[in-house]
Amino acid sequence: MRELLQTVSWRLKTHFFTYAGLYIRIWERGISIIALIFPILEVSFGFGPKVFAGTGNPILTNFYLNVIRKLNLFYGNNIYLIFIIMFVIYSICARGKFNNRPIRMSKFARFNIIQAILLNIICSCMTTSYAYFPVYIRETIFGNLIANTMFMGMILIVVYSAILIFYGRYPRIPVLSEGAKLNVQRWYLD
Repeated sequence: MRELLQTVSWRLKTHFFTYAGLYIRIWERGISIIALIFPILEVSFGFGPKVFAGTGNPILTNFYLNVIRKLNLFYGNNIYLIFIIMFVIYSICARGKFNNRPIRMSKFARFNIIQAILLNIICSCMTTSYAYFPVYIRETIFGNLIANTMFMGMILIVVYSAILIFYGRYPRIPVLSEGAKLNVQRWYLD
């Protein structure tokens, strides 16, 4: 009976922690999911006021005023600090070293963190380009459609990535995944 319980316990542990024979620890999954806060902050900073204020729903407007607006204020006031933190995290994850010492982080976590940072760069480009649209385009239904599409698209990509990371799989986003893969593998060639 004891051997049966040990076998079942071992199979449950290995099924939860492995995907295709790769051991992925829970904290690496957590760090990878936490790294997705960068694109969420960027997209809510750029498109949040337009999306939440344009709904006309008092619940969403209240949610924006009480939660999202505070995050946007923090992000707007500390944008350079967040950029420096993101750059340091990118450098550590791309090289796999910190202060010329190797870090104990799997390629899975490094790949997902770099992919989140690349997704943040895409969000930043989208919000900046949207800000340069003429006012007569931004303030029409077409401008609202663009803002809602970009906001919801980025949120869906973040949710898709978070779900796959939670299950220990690599999220495949067409251009970003290749860029993240190249950044992780580039430093192994030296």
